Amino acid sequence: MLAEYLEDGSIAVSGRTKSEKFNKIWAGIGWPDFEPGYVCVVGERADGRFHVLWEKRGGLWEVGDAAREAKDRFLIDRIVVDPRDELATSYLRTLDGLCFYEEDEDRSVRISGPQRSTRRYFRDTEALAVVVPVPERVSANYRSALEKTRGVIMAGRLLVHEPNCPVLTYTLRQPLEDLLRSPVMKGLVWVVTALEDARGLENGDTTEPDQWYANPPRDVR
Repeated sequence: MLAEYLEDGSIAVSGRTKSEKFNKIWAGIGWPDFEPGYVCVVGERADGRFHVLWEKRGGLWEVGDAAREAKDRFLIDRIVVDPRDELATSYLRTLDGLCFYEEDEDRSVRISGPQRSTRRYFRDTEALAVVVPVPERVSANYRSALEKTRGVIMAGRLLVHEPNCPVLTYTLRQPLEDLLRSPVMKGLVWVVTALEDARGLENGDTTEPDQWYANPPRDVR
Protein backbone atom coordinates (compact mmCIF):
# COMPACT_ATOMS: atom_id res chain seq x y z
CA MET A 1 0.00 0.00 0.00
CA LEU A 2 1.17 3.51 -0.89
CA ALA A 3 -0.46 6.88 -0.26
CA GLU A 4 -0.48 10.16 -2.15
CA TYR A 5 -2.15 13.53 -1.74
CA LEU A 6 -4.99 14.47 -4.06
CA GLU A 7 -5.81 17.95 -5.31
CA ASP A 8 -8.65 18.40 -2.82
CA GLY A 9 -6.36 17.69 0.11
CA SER A 10 -7.57 14.14 0.72
CA ILE A 11 -5.30 11.10 0.64
CA ALA A 12 -5.54 8.21 -1.80
CA VAL A 13 -4.18 4.85 -0.68
CA SER A 14 -3.51 2.40 -3.49
CA GLY A 15 -3.22 -1.35 -3.13
CA ARG A 16 -2.67 -4.06 -5.70
CA THR A 17 -6.12 -3.86 -7.24
CA LYS A 18 -7.85 -0.62 -6.19
CA SER A 19 -7.48 2.77 -4.56
CA GLU A 20 -9.38 4.18 -1.57
CA LYS A 21 -9.84 7.85 -0.63
CA PHE A 22 -9.47 9.14 2.94
CA ASN A 23 -10.04 12.49 4.62
CA LYS A 24 -7.20 11.85 7.04
CA ILE A 25 -4.99 8.99 8.18
CA TRP A 26 -3.75 8.82 11.78
CA ALA A 27 -1.99 6.21 13.91
CA GLY A 28 -2.27 5.00 17.50
CA ILE A 29 0.41 3.31 19.58
CA GLY A 30 -0.14 0.80 22.38
CA TRP A 31 3.05 0.69 24.43
CA PRO A 32 4.65 -2.70 25.12
CA ASP A 33 3.95 -4.09 28.57
CA PHE A 34 3.35 -7.78 29.15
CA GLU A 35 2.82 -8.13 25.40
CA PRO A 36 4.62 -6.57 22.41
CA GLY A 37 3.73 -2.99 21.56
CA TYR A 38 1.44 -2.17 18.67
CA VAL A 39 1.13 0.48 15.96
CA CYS A 40 -2.28 0.84 14.31
CA VAL A 41 -2.91 2.97 11.19
CA VAL A 42 -6.52 4.08 10.64
CA GLY A 43 -7.99 6.18 7.85
CA GLU A 44 -11.24 8.12 7.91
CA ARG A 45 -13.16 7.59 4.66
CA ALA A 46 -15.35 10.13 2.92
CA ASP A 47 -18.45 8.21 4.04
CA GLY A 48 -17.47 8.65 7.69
CA ARG A 49 -16.38 5.07 8.28
CA PHE A 50 -12.93 4.13 9.57
CA HIS A 51 -10.60 1.69 7.84
CA VAL A 52 -7.71 -0.01 9.66
CA LEU A 53 -5.04 -0.14 6.98
CA TRP A 54 -1.86 -1.44 8.58
CA GLU A 55 -0.35 -2.74 11.81
CA LYS A 56 3.01 -3.59 13.32
CA ARG A 57 3.99 -5.30 16.58
CA GLY A 58 7.25 -5.35 18.52
CA GLY A 59 9.26 -3.89 21.34
CA LEU A 60 9.79 -0.19 21.89
CA TRP A 61 12.48 0.12 19.20
CA GLU A 62 10.36 -1.74 16.64
CA VAL A 63 7.35 0.41 17.52
CA GLY A 64 9.40 3.55 16.94
CA ASP A 65 10.64 2.28 13.57
CA ALA A 66 7.09 1.30 12.61
CA ALA A 67 5.79 4.78 13.49
CA ARG A 68 8.34 6.37 11.17
CA GLU A 69 7.59 3.84 8.42
CA ALA A 70 3.84 4.49 8.73
CA LYS A 71 4.41 8.26 8.57
CA ASP A 72 6.18 8.01 5.23
CA ARG A 73 4.08 5.21 3.77
CA PHE A 74 0.62 6.56 4.65
CA LEU A 75 1.32 10.31 4.95
CA ILE A 76 0.31 10.28 8.62
CA ASP A 77 0.47 13.66 10.31
CA ARG A 78 -0.75 12.63 13.77
CA ILE A 79 0.27 9.78 16.09
CA VAL A 80 -1.72 9.30 19.31
CA VAL A 81 0.10 7.91 22.37
CA ASP A 82 -0.51 7.41 26.07
CA PRO A 83 1.77 9.96 27.80
CA ARG A 84 1.58 8.18 31.16
CA ASP A 85 4.46 5.98 29.99
CA GLU A 86 6.94 8.84 30.09
CA LEU A 87 9.99 6.77 29.13
CA ALA A 88 8.36 5.32 26.03
CA THR A 89 6.95 8.70 25.02
CA SER A 90 10.30 10.41 25.49
CA TYR A 91 11.91 7.83 23.20
CA LEU A 92 9.80 9.14 20.32
CA ARG A 93 11.44 12.54 20.83
CA THR A 94 14.73 11.08 19.60
CA LEU A 95 13.34 9.91 16.26
CA ASP A 96 13.70 11.92 13.07
CA GLY A 97 10.41 12.83 11.43
CA LEU A 98 8.40 12.97 14.68
CA CYS A 99 7.74 16.07 16.74
CA PHE A 100 5.69 17.38 19.67
CA TYR A 101 3.55 20.47 20.12
CA GLU A 102 4.39 22.12 23.41
CA GLU A 103 3.38 25.31 25.20
CA ASP A 104 6.03 27.66 26.57
CA GLU A 105 5.52 29.63 29.77
CA ASP A 106 3.95 32.44 27.74
CA ARG A 107 1.53 29.82 26.27
CA SER A 108 2.98 30.19 22.78
CA VAL A 109 3.10 26.93 20.83
CA ARG A 110 6.41 25.53 19.63
CA ILE A 111 7.55 22.32 17.97
CA SER A 112 10.11 20.17 19.76
CA GLY A 113 12.01 17.16 18.48
CA PRO A 114 15.14 16.28 16.49
CA GLN A 115 13.83 18.23 13.48
CA ARG A 116 12.31 21.17 15.36
CA SER A 117 13.54 23.65 12.74
CA THR A 118 12.01 21.77 9.80
CA ARG A 119 8.87 23.29 8.28
CA ARG A 120 5.90 21.04 7.54
CA TYR A 121 4.89 21.35 3.89
CA PHE A 122 1.41 20.25 2.83
CA ARG A 123 2.54 17.85 0.11
CA ASP A 124 5.97 16.97 1.47
CA THR A 125 6.20 13.27 2.32
CA GLU A 126 9.20 14.10 4.51
CA ALA A 127 7.07 16.40 6.67
CA LEU A 128 6.85 15.87 10.39
CA ALA A 129 4.21 13.76 12.11
CA VAL A 130 2.98 15.32 15.33
CA VAL A 131 2.85 13.07 18.40
CA VAL A 132 -0.21 13.95 20.49
CA PRO A 133 -1.25 12.66 23.94
CA VAL A 134 -4.36 10.65 24.66
CA PRO A 135 -6.72 12.95 26.62
CA GLU A 136 -6.81 12.14 30.31
CA ARG A 137 -10.58 11.67 30.19
CA VAL A 138 -10.01 8.79 27.73
CA SER A 139 -7.05 7.10 29.43
CA ALA A 140 -8.64 7.42 32.88
CA ASN A 141 -11.86 5.82 31.60
CA TYR A 142 -10.31 3.26 29.30
CA ARG A 143 -12.93 0.56 29.74
CA SER A 144 -15.66 2.96 28.63
CA ALA A 145 -13.53 4.09 25.68
CA LEU A 146 -13.00 0.44 24.75
CA GLU A 147 -16.75 -0.22 24.93
CA LYS A 148 -17.46 2.79 22.71
CA THR A 149 -14.90 1.59 20.16
CA ARG A 150 -16.53 -1.83 20.14
CA GLY A 151 -19.83 -0.05 19.53
CA VAL A 152 -18.30 1.66 16.47
CA ILE A 153 -17.24 -1.77 15.21
CA MET A 154 -20.64 -3.37 15.86
CA ALA A 155 -22.35 -0.51 14.02
CA GLY A 156 -20.31 -1.35 10.92
CA ARG A 157 -18.37 1.92 11.04
CA LEU A 158 -14.93 0.32 11.23
CA LEU A 159 -13.44 -1.93 8.55
CA VAL A 160 -10.23 -3.92 8.91
CA HIS A 161 -7.86 -4.76 6.07
CA GLU A 162 -7.44 -8.32 7.31
CA PRO A 163 -4.39 -9.34 5.20
CA ASN A 164 -2.47 -6.33 6.56
CA CYS A 165 -3.86 -6.60 10.09
CA PRO A 166 -3.96 -10.27 11.14
CA VAL A 167 -3.18 -9.53 14.80
CA LEU A 168 -6.04 -7.05 15.16
CA THR A 169 -8.39 -9.39 13.28
CA TYR A 170 -7.65 -12.13 15.82
CA THR A 171 -7.76 -9.81 18.83
CA LEU A 172 -11.18 -8.39 17.97
CA ARG A 173 -12.65 -11.88 18.41
CA GLN A 174 -11.48 -12.16 22.02
CA PRO A 175 -13.69 -11.55 25.10
CA LEU A 176 -13.82 -8.02 26.49
CA GLU A 177 -12.04 -8.98 29.71
CA ASP A 178 -9.04 -10.20 27.69
CA LEU A 179 -8.77 -6.86 25.89
CA LEU A 180 -8.45 -4.50 28.83
CA ARG A 181 -4.64 -4.74 28.99
CA SER A 182 -4.05 -5.48 25.32
CA PRO A 183 -1.62 -3.06 23.56
CA VAL A 184 -3.40 -3.99 20.33
CA MET A 185 -6.73 -2.67 21.54
CA LYS A 186 -5.18 0.36 23.19
CA GLY A 187 -3.55 1.39 19.93
CA LEU A 188 -6.90 1.05 18.16
CA VAL A 189 -8.92 2.78 20.90
CA TRP A 190 -6.53 5.75 21.08
CA VAL A 191 -6.69 6.52 17.37
CA VAL A 192 -10.42 5.82 16.87
CA THR A 193 -11.30 8.02 19.84
CA ALA A 194 -9.09 10.81 18.49
CA LEU A 195 -10.71 10.58 15.06
CA GLU A 196 -14.19 10.68 16.60
CA ASP A 197 -13.27 13.73 18.67
CA ALA A 198 -11.80 15.48 15.62
CA ARG A 199 -15.00 14.82 13.66
CA GLY A 200 -17.06 16.43 16.42
CA LEU A 201 -14.88 19.56 16.33
CA GLU A 202 -15.04 19.76 12.55
CA ASN A 203 -18.83 19.57 12.73
CA GLY A 204 -18.84 22.55 15.07
CA ASP A 205 -19.61 20.62 18.25
CA THR A 206 -17.37 22.59 20.62
CA THR A 207 -19.73 22.85 23.58
CA GLU A 208 -19.54 20.61 26.60
CA PRO A 209 -22.77 18.75 27.36
CA ASP A 210 -24.60 19.46 30.60
CA GLN A 211 -22.90 17.14 33.06
CA TRP A 212 -25.82 16.15 35.25
CA TYR A 213 -23.56 13.91 37.34
CA ALA A 214 -21.57 17.01 38.39
CA ASN A 215 -24.63 18.93 39.56
CA PRO A 216 -24.96 19.43 43.34
CA PRO A 217 -27.50 17.13 44.98
CA ARG A 218 -30.92 18.44 45.88
CA ASP A 219 -31.56 19.56 49.40
CA VAL A 220 -34.19 17.02 50.33
CA ARG A 221 -35.89 17.66 53.64
